[in-house]
Amino acid sequence: MRGTAGTTANRAFADPQDLITAVRRGLRQLQYRHDVLDGCLTGTGSAPASP
Repeated sequence: MRGTAGTTANRAFADPQDLITAVRRGLRQLQYRHDVLDGCLTGTGSAPASP
């Protein structure tokens, strides 16, 4: 999930709004990665919901 700007962890943000924009963009991309979300649920001991 690496974009042209690099990862959020390795980026210097100009201001708080820049950080908020980057986080929202990352969350927007994450919502389409069901495998990642299911893995997070499994890691906490919760079972993913069946479709």
